[in-house]
Amino acid sequence: MNENSIGQFIAELRKEKNMTQKDLAGQLHITDKAVSKWERGLSCPDISLLSPLADILGITVSELLNAKKNETPSQDVLESVDHALNYAEKSSKKSIASFRHILTISFSALLLLGILVCVICNVAISGALTWSWYPVSSILFAWLICVPIIKYGMKGIPGSLIAISVFILPFLAILSRLVGGNNLIMPIGTKTSLPSIVYLWCIYFIFKKLALRKQLAAAVSFLLAIPLHLIINFVLADILSIPFLDVWDLLSLSGMLLCAIILFLTDHIISLRKPAS
Repeated sequence: MNENSIGQFIAELRKEKNMTQKDLAGQLHITDKAVSKWERGLSCPDISLLSPLADILGITVSELLNAKKNETPSQDVLESVDHALNYAEKSSKKSIASFRHILTISFSALLLLGILVCVICNVAISGALTWSWYPVSSILFAWLICVPIIKYGMKGIPGSLIAISVFILPFLAILSRLVGGNNLIMPIGTKTSLPSIVYLWCIYFIFKKLALRKQLAAAVSFLLAIPLHLIINFVLADILSIPFLDVWDLLSLSGMLLCAIILFLTDHIISLRKPAS
């Protein structure tokens, strides 16, 4: 399916019927700009408009998608079906991409508004930028992490992980500098964020590798969370001089182990049933 060919075909048929772009747009209840984009090959009609557009132009939907009139009703039937499926898929992807683009802009605008509100309130109350640096830096960090996923969905996860990996230490350094004095942000943040980042990358590759066995991937993820939990506890115990484990830690570790076992069993049961289905 070629957008330029379809556009030219629509223009030819429209002119044969002595219709202007505005006339065609009026019958379809859309703008003439949309028709203009079709005919210039910049976009294609929405899938919901294919049938009424074909009726107006005096052709079939198959002919419209093939950008040519068939000599016999049965000509290129399989090709037409293939074009229709490709068209539907392409139209769906475009709609999703457009929605994600709007969502990304809206999300960015909302965060920008939050930054402006913090800065204005800070200056109005204190006469200078003081506490507003905390939310501003946090909002920017959140934007860097969230935008790839919002914009590209699952394909944006590597981008978000790269953003976390690259910017987490600079972000912690900025917070530490803003707090000033003898704070524990960098000592604790550095030693806990690095194993956490490694864990997140491991989870990403595990789910990518076991895309068809999500229960098994989740089970392995819960198992890997146990050593991560112990590492973080060790860091906190060493720096803050607190007990390495308490009751809540034991409950958390037991819960993760139980979830892993249940997911392993679920995956095993599913695997046993697959050959029989």
